[in-house]
Amino acid sequence: IMTSLPGLIDNVLAAATVSPMAVSKDGYWADHWTYYMDLIETYLKIYPDQEEKFLYDEELPYYFSSRVVRPRAQKYVLSTSFNGKWYHVRQLNPSFEDSSRRKRMRHYVSNYSGWFRTEAHYHHNKRGTIVKSSPIAKLFLLATVKFATRDAYGMGIEYEGGKPGWNDAMNGLVGMLGSGMPETYELKVLLNYLRKAALKFGRPIVVPKELATLIRKIANALDELGDGEYMPQEQNKSTIN
Repeated sequence: IMTSLPGLIDNVLAAATVSPMAVSKDGYWADHWTYYMDLIETYLKIYPDQEEKFLYDEELPYYFSSRVVRPRAQKYVLSTSFNGKWYHVRQLNPSFEDSSRRKRMRHYVSNYSGWFRTEAHYHHNKRGTIVKSSPIAKLFLLATVKFATRDAYGMGIEYEGGKPGWNDAMNGLVGMLGSGMPETYELKVLLNYLRKAALKFGRPIVVPKELATLIRKIANALDELGDGEYMPQEQNKSTIN
C-alpha cells in the first residue's frame, strides 16, 4: 500500500501501544520527579477539558526496578576524616542490584529475543496481573513518599537514592547525608495541585493498601512528634565560648 510519509507515521502511531518505561544505573536523581508538574501544566493548557479524565479515568502501571535503596543501617557508615583524627557519618553505596528482583524479572523473558518483555518492568500482584492505578493516585503516592523522606529537621528532601538534584556541584552532598530544599518547594507545588484537583472534582482517590498503611504510619508519627519539635533542644540554647 503506497502512502505518504506523514500518513505512514499517523497509521503506525494509531496502531501502536504506549508502554511507559524507565531504566536505572547506579542511583536515582533526586529531582527527576519534579518535572511531572511541568508536563501536567503544559498538557492542561492544550486540553483543559480533559483534566478529570486524565487524572481519574486513565490507568498506569507501577515500574518494577531491580535496583533497590538500602536501609539506613546498611548505607550509613563511619568514615575516617581526611586527617585521620576523627570519624564522621557518611552515606555510601546507597543502592544495589537486588538479585531476587532480577530473578523475578526473568519470568518475563521473550522466547524470540531472549530479552525482557515489557511486563518484566511492571509490578504484578499475587495473581500475576499488572498492578495499575489512576494518575492522581500515583501522584499522591509520589507526594507521600517525598513527604516521608524529608530530613531530620523536616525541611529538605533527603538524597537517599544516591544522587542529588541536577546540579553537579552538589554531588558530594549525598555522601554527607545531604538534602535539598528545591525538591521540597516542588513537593509543595505538587501537594497544592493534588488538593486543588481533589476539591474541584470531589472524587475519592483510590490507592493501593500499601500506600494507605504508609499514610497511617506517617499520620501517627506526626501526632507523636507534635508541633514545632523538629529542632533539637540543644538548638534552643545559646553558648558563648
